[in-house]
Amino acid sequence: MTSAGTGPAPPTRALPKSADVVVIGGGIAGTATAAFLAEAGASVVLVERDAIAGGASGRNSGVVQAPIDPVLAALYRESVTRYRALEDAAVAPFALPREPAGLLYVSRDATLAKRLAEELAARAPELQPEYLDPEAVHALEPSIDPSVAACRLEIGYPVAPGAATTAYAELAAARGALVAVAAPASIVRDGRRAVGARVGDRQILAPAVVLAAGPWTPGIVDPTGRWCPIRRSWGVVAEIALPEPPGHVLEEAELDEAIEPGGEALPGYGFSLVTAAGRSVLGSTFLEREPDAASIVPELQRRGARFVPAIADAPVVSSRRCARPVSDDGRPLVGRIPWLDRLYVVAGHGPWGISTGPGSAAIVADLVLGRRSDPPPELDPGRFG
Repeated sequence: MTSAGTGPAPPTRALPKSADVVVIGGGIAGTATAAFLAEAGASVVLVERDAIAGGASGRNSGVVQAPIDPVLAALYRESVTRYRALEDAAVAPFALPREPAGLLYVSRDATLAKRLAEELAARAPELQPEYLDPEAVHALEPSIDPSVAACRLEIGYPVAPGAATTAYAELAAARGALVAVAAPASIVRDGRRAVGARVGDRQILAPAVVLAAGPWTPGIVDPTGRWCPIRRSWGVVAEIALPEPPGHVLEEAELDEAIEPGGEALPGYGFSLVTAAGRSVLGSTFLEREPDAASIVPELQRRGARFVPAIADAPVVSSRRCARPVSDDGRPLVGRIPWLDRLYVVAGHGPWGISTGPGSAAIVADLVLGRRSDPPPELDPGRFG
């Protein structure tokens, strides 16, 4: 196996005996954390068990967009700033569009779409919410069914899935970090302290360990399973060939209310459509059990065709699934584990991973480097006991 563009991964026996920081997890949060720490001069080992961007960070629909929740929105704004800096510093090609494509929360219920626009105008006027009746929607995006209304927001940056994560991994390596796709990792403990990581038969001692292993994070922190504030929500998306895809990012309006912190329980299925780098990705599911991706695609197409009729007959290029790490309150865990000194966590971003991951990584890097003393209380892992 190889890490993302960094050449052959070193065998486990070639890993160093020590480092300033070990980062466990090669998703967007882990790779960004490693890049920020390496930029500050820390010696960093980033360990991923499977592949860089091999989980939700590389199997998402491909859009950076603003959450409505104010806590997540702050992480999003910082993430966009970090992405702009990544464009200039990246070794691997990465670019965030200069302007958002626009997001349409679509619904066949015009009353719901109008109410959503009114609510968002009160809660988040900076997103420029605007109600569009079916005639206006069809004029704006002719591929959308003429009966569909929408709430339009001035947000949504389509990006190729995995592009940012790969770029951060490359940048971390260029700054001196060792990026290793090796073996599953566990924490080396000395009483109530984390003193390093064990990777296969190799032990790496380090004054700080950052755990960014997505939905597998709780099992590494507490192998007994008693502490489990992050669950897996399985998402399936399909890449489809649409000759004239919408320019806007599309999401089912009902889905917005379900995935915000404090909203309804996550639905089994929801509609979304994102076109980035010439590829259209249809989604998505929110399932408790790992599904067979190919068997889910017909239902995604059926639901999607209610909004964009051409989806019904669009050739399916590929399908993929991932386990989103969803926390119990819908917000990520960012900061220290209170009962184990020197162990930091950055995980639990749910469907907002690439939209908020770099902002979370910046907080954790500052904590490790002593640039700040505490994370925002709404993100502190200690809130789960």
